[in-house]
Amino acid sequence: MSAVSEQTRSSSVPESLQQEADRHRTLAIERDKLLQEIRCLPGFEQFLLRKQFSQLLPSAHTGPVVILNAAEWRCDALIVLADMDHVIHVPLPNFPFERSAGLQKMLEELLGHARAIPCDDRKGDPATLRGVSWESLLSTLWNSVVKPVLDALAFSTPGDLSRIFWCPTGPFMFLPIHAAGLYGTQHSEHGHKVSDFVISSYAPTLATLAPSSNFAEVPSEDLRLLLVRQPPSDGLPHLSGVATELKLIRGIVSDSPSAQTILRESSVGTVEEVLSLMKEADWVHFACHGIQDGSDSGLCLADQRRLKLRDITTLSRPHGGLAFLSACETATGDKGLADEAIHIAAGMLFAGYGGVIGTMWSISDALAPRVARDVYAQLFQNGTRPDHREAARALHGAIERLRDSGRASFATWLPFIHVGL
Repeated sequence: MSAVSEQTRSSSVPESLQQEADRHRTLAIERDKLLQEIRCLPGFEQFLLRKQFSQLLPSAHTGPVVILNAAEWRCDALIVLADMDHVIHVPLPNFPFERSAGLQKMLEELLGHARAIPCDDRKGDPATLRGVSWESLLSTLWNSVVKPVLDALAFSTPGDLSRIFWCPTGPFMFLPIHAAGLYGTQHSEHGHKVSDFVISSYAPTLATLAPSSNFAEVPSEDLRLLLVRQPPSDGLPHLSGVATELKLIRGIVSDSPSAQTILRESSVGTVEEVLSLMKEADWVHFACHGIQDGSDSGLCLADQRRLKLRDITTLSRPHGGLAFLSACETATGDKGLADEAIHIAAGMLFAGYGGVIGTMWSISDALAPRVARDVYAQLFQNGTRPDHREAARALHGAIERLRDSGRASFATWLPFIHVGL
């Protein structure tokens, strides 16, 4: 009996494997047929196919896109220009992978040192820790990464301020490319920093920069700006600067020559309320706590809940516009997925916003209102409907004024960045 049973068991194994193989083959054939049907539909001809280089060129319609590629054996910059049918390859021989990882560790040490200093001591003095300094980090990025790229693009005249889009990968994801330069009194004249030559934005992928028919549509007459403040029930320390920040924004909007802005504000600040209001608004401004925690990253709202990355990415809103995330760690990224744009700012782009102002690490509650004030003051100064595509330029000016004021340390002005168009 046991022999019969053993024979039955052994003969059934190949049969089940064959059945499984047949099932997979049937599913594969069915999948190929479905893909062929989908690709016959207008606009879906390239569905799930690798994009041709010619299809990527429109992503550089506003300025050069620089892909920073980090591999264990070498690092390179790949530049995409709208009017060139090939990629410009810029080797970075003085920036091996080990150095990129070393700079990432240096940044972590500097940020840890900054957090350990009492707030009153941070008044623009350079933070130094065992010979490690912000100047050293930023000069390395300038000499070994950014300047070779600018030279390849022939950006040699300070003050022209063309747009440029950095698309970092690996360790580059966590480095402040937008602030690379030589700092100190001996380099006070223009021509030694990336901000002297270009206005930097970041892009998680080339696709997020591609022209969208939604953005080309004629906008509604009124700009609907949603303000979301820190709710009292978020369970986190009170941010005293939030009230000042929103008051400044209200004042700028009401004093603007353009009377075509409708301000809306969250009342209870729940996740459900904010998501509902975001669907109806053109722009959104968050002034609250933010937390970077992989796919659980989010903006801290009422009842100790977060507006999570997964909530944001499922939001369908075709309005384009600006998302200003005046919160900590909204563009930090996930170290476990360094080649993936896993942060709140990227989620806002995928949700349909055209541009995002975010932060690479924690920000000062005292300085955030000043940055917001200067950004909105420039966006609303012309008396016409503000254009979210001018937000990068507005942030560039705001941070430059904050940096040059001498009242902000590297750790407090560096984290503000622009993502998208």
